[in-house]
Amino acid sequence: MKKLMIAIEAEKPDQQSIAFGCYLARLSRSGLTGIFLENLPAELTPGVKFAYGSVFVETIDNRDLPETEFKNRASTESIRTFKTVCEAQGIACRVHRDQGIPAEELIAESRYADIIITGPMVFASSPLDKPAGLVKELLTKAECPVIVASYQSKPIDKILFAYDGNASSVFAIKQFTYLFPELKDAEITVLQADKDAAFSEGQKEKLYEYLKEHYSRINFKDLHGKPEDELFDYTLRQINACLVMGAFGRNWLSSLFKASTAEMVIKINNLPVFIAHR
Repeated sequence: MKKLMIAIEAEKPDQQSIAFGCYLARLSRSGLTGIFLENLPAELTPGVKFAYGSVFVETIDNRDLPETEFKNRASTESIRTFKTVCEAQGIACRVHRDQGIPAEELIAESRYADIIITGPMVFASSPLDKPAGLVKELLTKAECPVIVASYQSKPIDKILFAYDGNASSVFAIKQFTYLFPELKDAEITVLQADKDAAFSEGQKEKLYEYLKEHYSRINFKDLHGKPEDELFDYTLRQINACLVMGAFGRNWLSSLFKASTAEMVIKINNLPVFIAHR
């Protein structure tokens, strides 16, 4: 069993990411902890008042604001629905109701999780804001692996390991393998997406030797051309697959996000993306 957490925008829960979280919980025979992020309105700026020759500060209890009341009702209903969905599938669930700054709350939660699941649009400012700023910050700062769910919850039959020869990409492969040994029969494709697009025989032999201990169907594929474009094009044509990538913010794989290429994988959102960094 693993400690699986899922980030949920309390007012607007993403049902597809919840369905994917339930799939991973069933797959790994784990419970699922819903992190309900509420982002309650900040307290109003205190007003300075003068009375009877003295100065005092007037404050307003934001718990009485209509907006807060609406958010509380929406959160309560979302939590009820989440519990109902989990119970219907026989999944043990917990709920953490986080009412602080969403990104800070989620990153703090990640310290005590094996993996955090999120949709691409948690607290997105618009439909075009995908992945949302909160998701990008989570991918950069999380203290556990993160998996961004796709727009449809589908079983994983194929795993795509993005490999560039660096330690971070191998670390991501190991993390995914440790977390989901139940996927040992999935088809594995190791994508060499470096600019030279060629595996050295030594690297391939060592990586194959490691993977063979965990998987039965292993393929290696060179992506020729501009690596970020080739990786995006290849993943765009995959179904029932999961893309596994290395460090966010540390090597060329992360630079794909800065250059918006791997970001486009999440924008298209046709397959889940697993990110882990050391």
